[in-house]
Amino acid sequence: MQLTVNEALAIYPLSEAKLVAGAQGTTRLLKSVNVMDAPDIADWIKSGELLFTTAFVMKDSEEEAVLLLRKLNERGCAGLGVKLGRFWQHIPDQIIAEANNLGLPLIELPFQFTFSDQMNALFKAEYERNTKTLQTVVDKQKKLMQFALDQDHKKDVFAKLVSILGHPIAVVGSRGHLLFASEETKELNVQRGWPFKPMFQRVKWDHGSCYRVPIIQKDEDFGFLLIYTDGAYALKEEEELFQQAAEVLAYDMDMTYREHINPTLQDEMCLLMKRYLDRKMSGDELVRRSEGLGIHLFQGNYQCVLTTVEPEVFAEGKILKQIHRELQYNPMMQLTVSQHIQIDEGILSIYLCPGGKDCGEELSRFFLSRFEDMIRPGLSSGGSIPRFWISKMKYELKSLREAFQECLDTRSLAGRFGMKEIALQFETVEFAYVFGHVPESIMENYCNKVLEPLLIEGGDPSQILMNTLEAFIENDGLINEAAKQLFVHRNTVTYRMDKISNLLQMDLKKSNDLLKLKLVFTFRKFLHDQESTPTPQYVK
Repeated sequence: MQLTVNEALAIYPLSEAKLVAGAQGTTRLLKSVNVMDAPDIADWIKSGELLFTTAFVMKDSEEEAVLLLRKLNERGCAGLGVKLGRFWQHIPDQIIAEANNLGLPLIELPFQFTFSDQMNALFKAEYERNTKTLQTVVDKQKKLMQFALDQDHKKDVFAKLVSILGHPIAVVGSRGHLLFASEETKELNVQRGWPFKPMFQRVKWDHGSCYRVPIIQKDEDFGFLLIYTDGAYALKEEEELFQQAAEVLAYDMDMTYREHINPTLQDEMCLLMKRYLDRKMSGDELVRRSEGLGIHLFQGNYQCVLTTVEPEVFAEGKILKQIHRELQYNPMMQLTVSQHIQIDEGILSIYLCPGGKDCGEELSRFFLSRFEDMIRPGLSSGGSIPRFWISKMKYELKSLREAFQECLDTRSLAGRFGMKEIALQFETVEFAYVFGHVPESIMENYCNKVLEPLLIEGGDPSQILMNTLEAFIENDGLINEAAKQLFVHRNTVTYRMDKISNLLQMDLKKSNDLLKLKLVFTFRKFLHDQESTPTPQYVK
């Protein structure tokens, strides 16, 4: 039996009973019904039992009755029903007060009905409810089977599962990232408790239960299907339905992935793109042949993003494969209409720019937020992390090679000038691109000329001012951010910057002076990197 006390009180003839105390406990789960006819009943009661009594064992002492209530509550009793008229004419006030204190439902049973009448009614109601629920589960299984066999259901697969299951759901990916959340679960912290155990699991959640079901297809782990129910428990048949739903979802996700990223298709697209980038194929032919494969590369203004894993020497192929897969089928990865092709350099993504607007900033934030869980561990451990190189917006197909080259140049300049940004736009490094061919001797002379007052003997012996200035420039002139980086108070940075301004004879509120210093520290980083370890060139 899986009823709450409140639900049981709505079933005739128990609906004729009167709840006299413990109203706050009517949400207790009622699993069975028993008759209390022995003084030591508290030693035998099971959790979730509703007890019926004539008060025979309680009639002689109210104090002992109170102690009995406490024991019943400790054992998890669902409630106590008392039939008046034989041993008690009314329930004593002391008993009512204790039941209210414990939150234990205390029910005055209708005298005209026997215990068996009320118990049979509860069992019958539970049977009818289970039968109805079972029929509902069978209907859901039929719909789920039809959905699985339907070859034209690829859109809104998650939303379709919500309508079939009749429960709110969420889908968490294999990295603990959110793939989908139905309207009712958007405000919940569905990743709470991550990493989840790789098994079917029911956990208590607010006013009901959450069923975590692994989504696994063969050896491929796609994450977990989370199903939220109002009740504390589901029928065994409904739990089987949840597992079947996860199997259908795993199959669908696997097939979607294979359709988009099957080796043959990827090899063909990689070959086509390589031939185009090597100028062995025209743009028109690239479009014609890619559309023949069912891939539409251009639908308006666009931007390219090259995704790589850095440093390359430690990179694992499976990281790029996982990123590629998510970009293809994860609905939360669809910032705009896009296509993603694995090439020798990494993953080349072509994003549509809605309304003809440059999406560089949006793409940067998008990649940083979506792959934060991959980036953070790599930064803390010094391992490989994904990095994203973003071109400027392009208007014509013939500019694709130019866009790709901008991605490569952004990557190369980031390595050359020691830029640590995870997502970097070509637009932000154009000035470095312009000065990319400046001889090192000229760079060094320019740095010495601008920073001479800080470099001369005694000017800044401990490099405190130089480090402060560098932090100030790196943080775009923001005092608070520079102070955080240096672990000092903002007033300290303000004092130092005033001193630096006087030494350098610069007004750091003027954009021209800031640009000079930005260029100086860009050159200094490049020269420092050249002195330590040669930086590999990525442009082929």
